[in-house]
Amino acid sequence: MLAVNQVTRVFQNGKAGFKNVSIRLTKGEVVGVLGTSGCGKSTLLRVLSGLDAHYQGQIDTTVSDSEHDFGMMFQEPRLMPWLSVWENITFGVAKKQNRDLAIDLLQTVGLEGFENHYPKDLSGGMAQRVAIARSLLNRPEILLLDEPLSALDAFTKMQLQDLLLSIFEKHQTTTLLVTHDIDEALYLCDRVVIMRGQPGRIQTEIAIDKPKPRSRGDAYLAHLKEEILRELDFTRV
Repeated sequence: MLAVNQVTRVFQNGKAGFKNVSIRLTKGEVVGVLGTSGCGKSTLLRVLSGLDAHYQGQIDTTVSDSEHDFGMMFQEPRLMPWLSVWENITFGVAKKQNRDLAIDLLQTVGLEGFENHYPKDLSGGMAQRVAIARSLLNRPEILLLDEPLSALDAFTKMQLQDLLLSIFEKHQTTTLLVTHDIDEALYLCDRVVIMRGQPGRIQTEIAIDKPKPRSRGDAYLAHLKEEILRELDFTRV
C-alpha cells in the first residue's frame, strides 16, 4: 500500500528533519511513529502528504486513484469559523454522491444534530470529531494523523481513541499515526516505529501482537511500554 524507501528531508544546516527513513504499510494497517520532539515525525507526514516536496528518496503507493490517495489530520482541528459543522465537513467536495457519506460520517463521529452549529459552539473534542469526519470524506486510502488528540483532556482523548478504533475497523483505512503518547500508540496501532536523533532516524520497530480492541491495563502492553521507554532512554516513574 505504501513504501517509503530511504527518504531524507533535512534543513537548518542538516540539524533538523529526518534521514534515510524506510517504512512499509500494508492495506488496513495502523502504524504509529513515536519519538521525542525534533526528530522529524511531523516533517515525515508533510512529505508523505505532498505538502513538502523537497526530499530525497522514493515514495511508492499502490493507490489506484491519485485524488483519493492521502488524507491528513493535524494537531488542531483547523476548522473555518464562519462555516457550520456540515459546511466544514463538506468544504471543497463537489460530488453529490459524497453527501450520503458525509451523513454517515456525521453519525459515526457522534455529531448528528450538530450540523448547523459553528466551531465557536463546539468543545475541543467535538471540533476534533468534525476534523476526523472531514479527513475521511474523500475516502482516502492512506490516512496521515499528526498527533490529532494531543491537545485534549485525558477522558476526551480516550473517547476519541475508541472512535478512531471503530473508524479503522469500519473503513479499513491504512493509517500512519504520529504521536508522543506511548499508551495511545499501543492501544491503536499494529506496529510502532521509534525515531530518534536530529535529524531523526528509525531506531527500531515493535510489533504489537495483540488483537484489537485491547484493554488499556493489559500487562502485555505495559511490558511493551517499558521496552519503548528503554529505547527512548527513559525509565518509568
